[in-house]
Amino acid sequence: MSADLNAVADDMFKMVEDVKGSKKYKPGDLFKAMIDKHDISKRDAKAAIRILIDSERLVYTYFNGTFVELPGREGAAND
Repeated sequence: MSADLNAVADDMFKMVEDVKGSKKYKPGDLFKAMIDKHDISKRDAKAAIRILIDSERLVYTYFNGTFVELPGREGAAND
């Protein structure tokens, strides 16, 4: 039975949001967590992360590796 990809994406988003500022998730770590939690395929886990990236709720960052995190606010450096 396949889980609803939007529900998986929301779960993924919550995981990233809960550790905002203290940890960064690698995409593979998110895939593994969702595969274990929702019993889905890696293809479905990738599709769920793609939903979040395309909707700009999460972004890929490339600094000493590839990570998935919340997007920064515009002008945040000025705060």
